[in-house]
Amino acid sequence: MRVIAGTLRGRQLQTPAGLDTRPILDRVKASLFDWLGSRLAMPGQLPSINVCDLFCGGGTHGIEAISRGTAHCTFVDQGKPAIECLRKNIETLGIDRQSTVVQRAVGSASLRSPGGDGFGLVFFDPPYVLSRQTDPQSMILRTLDALADTMPVTDDALLTWRSGSEADLPDSLPGNWSRIDTRTWNRMTIALYGQPNA
Repeated sequence: MRVIAGTLRGRQLQTPAGLDTRPILDRVKASLFDWLGSRLAMPGQLPSINVCDLFCGGGTHGIEAISRGTAHCTFVDQGKPAIECLRKNIETLGIDRQSTVVQRAVGSASLRSPGGDGFGLVFFDPPYVLSRQTDPQSMILRTLDALADTMPVTDDALLTWRSGSEADLPDSLPGNWSRIDTRTWNRMTIALYGQPNA
């Protein structure tokens, strides 16, 4: 696992041991960030915005975003092995000043973006087992509902949701998110959601 592009290009990343996290393949990560860069009219890079990486694991999404030009990333995960791995990656890469680590359950975290500007990009990467639930009162939708009041976002913010390809991801999410596009790589699907002005 490595950083694909930007100032940290080629640097190796540690990933948490065990099966609780699912590191994204390099080729899929490259495609995802090319997609985001094109969406934000900055191919190959990202604007200087605040990012939130939810269910972050070892931090591969947020670290890639920092490498490509974002101002700051808030990483959120409750797993001790994931947080330990994340902290090692942050220290090794020297991005402490651009990183905030929150060790809490995602749905109970009260999040603030640096400067109070709101998050312009959110990575939402819950365990696949939660994505398979179709009950509107499922844990995953309750989590998003809780975040709607505790995670400030910009008017043109984007959110990515990675899941298994068999999941039927909704067209809209709590927090005024509407699905813009969806792409699938083998057994993995990433849906892109936006705010009304995105």
